[in-house]
Amino acid sequence: MTLLKHEINSHNREYYIEKVNAPLFKAITILGNRYPDPFEYEVLHPNHQRLLRIMEKYGKFEGNNRVRRVAMALLRILIDKVEHSPNFRDRFCWFVEELREGEWKNRSYNHPQHEWNEPKPYGGR
Repeated sequence: MTLLKHEINSHNREYYIEKVNAPLFKAITILGNRYPDPFEYEVLHPNHQRLLRIMEKYGKFEGNNRVRRVAMALLRILIDKVEHSPNFRDRFCWFVEELREGEWKNRSYNHPQHEWNEPKPYGGR
């Protein structure tokens, strides 16, 4: 049995970089940016207001422009979908409830290490 991280990072690295990641990142940023910018509109649900604050905070820490563009597009999609659709909202809330209820390993100190502007103990600065 092969570890998933070895499959993607080692065994078939070039395939995932060229044939999976590149088109995926392009699709996410193009499609995500077709949604309205949630900062330009009133967001009513308190959970989504919290997501906006988290999105804004994340934007201040992320120094890798490529990762930032993809993450911000994904957050834009998420906030827009859960704000306008009770169907998506309830299902997303279920995932959050599951995360809060179960065990979740926090990240290590000083991580992320590269191009991350959060103060210590977690950030690399």
